[in-house]
Amino acid sequence: MSMLSADVEKMDSLDGWVAIKSDIFEDRESHNFRFLVQWSEAESKFAVICHNRTLQHKRRRMMRMMKVGEDEEDEEDEEEEESSWAAMFSASELKHLHLQLTGSGDALSGFLPDLSSFTQPGVWDTLLRRTWREQELERDVDGVCVHLEKYFSTAVDVCGVKILLETLFPQEKEGEEDKYCENLQEFKRKAMEEQVRRAKDTVDTIIHRHRAAAGLVQLMKIYEEEDEAYDDLVTIATQYYQHQLQPFRDMRELSTLHTMEIQKMLQLQELGPKRVCELEKEAEEWSRGANEAVCSIQDITVCYFTETTTALSGMLKHMDVDRKRFGQASWAVATPRLEKLKFLLAKETLQLMRAREMCVNRRKDHIKEKMSGVCDGASVCDVDMLELQYYEAQLELYDCKLEILKNEELLLLAQIHTLQRQIRELKEEVVYYDACEDPAELQCMQTDASPAHSDGNHTHSHLQQQLLQLEKKRAMTSSRRATLRNRKEKCVEAHELQQRAAQQRITQHHHHHSVHLKREKRKEEEEKRKEFVRMERERTLNRLRSFREVIIT
Repeated sequence: MSMLSADVEKMDSLDGWVAIKSDIFEDRESHNFRFLVQWSEAESKFAVICHNRTLQHKRRRMMRMMKVGEDEEDEEDEEEEESSWAAMFSASELKHLHLQLTGSGDALSGFLPDLSSFTQPGVWDTLLRRTWREQELERDVDGVCVHLEKYFSTAVDVCGVKILLETLFPQEKEGEEDKYCENLQEFKRKAMEEQVRRAKDTVDTIIHRHRAAAGLVQLMKIYEEEDEAYDDLVTIATQYYQHQLQPFRDMRELSTLHTMEIQKMLQLQELGPKRVCELEKEAEEWSRGANEAVCSIQDITVCYFTETTTALSGMLKHMDVDRKRFGQASWAVATPRLEKLKFLLAKETLQLMRAREMCVNRRKDHIKEKMSGVCDGASVCDVDMLELQYYEAQLELYDCKLEILKNEELLLLAQIHTLQRQIRELKEEVVYYDACEDPAELQCMQTDASPAHSDGNHTHSHLQQQLLQLEKKRAMTSSRRATLRNRKEKCVEAHELQQRAAQQRITQHHHHHSVHLKREKRKEEEEKRKEFVRMERERTLNRLRSFREVIIT
């Protein structure tokens, strides 16, 4: 049994497997390729030349637009993509290449010309006394070359550019195979993502079949299929998001472990100041890594609960629409499922809002760190902006908390409605007795039925107690919601006051700045005027000195 399980694990293992990219031969751009084929008598082979005309035209246009030095041109030519290829193939090699290309496109099978006259004579040709010279005289070289050019042009359309070029002109480079292979982790992530998408599409398809249901019986069968599809979606989404979370959990665990080891070293060992400083920096880096991992975990958790709540809200919305098609008595069959969906939606939404609350708290703490790191010389606008961001984060946090309390109340309401329905059904339950002719028999039957009646009363009292407890919890939740709503209103008022004060400070700052600019402008004009007067005075004095010198001479 153990050997069998080991074999099964080996079959499921991905060791030794390589994931190939699905779009490795996809042509993202259309190119014009020109093939030239000639027969070489000396080599007894076909010379095949391929030109990428589109790339060549692009390069010519670029060369006209840009005047680059010869050295720079040489460097560019080395780095640029190739636009021409050449190779020589014998007739047998061309037939072999044709077999490879037809494996990619069957439509190419009848396009290869007859190359038998270009093949070296074999045993049968020798026996039939056909010489190589006779074959040379019989063959049409130009016609076959033109036919081969058409064949290669057709192969571009049938097989694609990449497959044809890789087949005709293979180029081996280091790491060339990496462009064909997928990263296994990325491949697994994409596969699981596709499974989640298919599961969501399945749920949506079943939901849209509600309208086609002829009656409640058929609709109940659709509900069963829908529940199974939702369970599959939850299972697949859980696996996918657990796979997404695992690296960050490992990082958080590793960072926490290293931080604790460094702290132990600092506490227990006597180290020099330089070593202590290095260890403190290392502990800070590991701590930062743990915080980043926690942030990523919180973001992924929000994504998971967003998926589940979206699916449940769609199911509940369509079920509310279905309820309007049937009467109250007939719809009683589907009431338990409706209550279950409301309960699940409230539960998942509660988890979602708690995850969002952690994200908002994180953002709020980040703003706090920014505010504590603001220097004394920081501008008033920067401080006001940080304060406004903090108020917005606080308001969003209040919204999250109110949503959490709302969903807690919805959970309690769903349980209350279920208990009320059970109590109502228990009250409406009717007990039938057989007909009796003797009053003594009736007395005996009442005595026998009394234990069952007492059990019913006990169940009824137990349900009533549960109902009272849930009502108390609901009242407490409503009180907490009211208190939190009042806090939010006060925060909104403070936020508005802060906004008005910030706007006044900004306006005052702009006014002061404009006054300062005007003052500076006047000062600059005054300086220019003084400079002009000084220059004119100096020029006048220079003219007087020169005039005096002329008179003296």
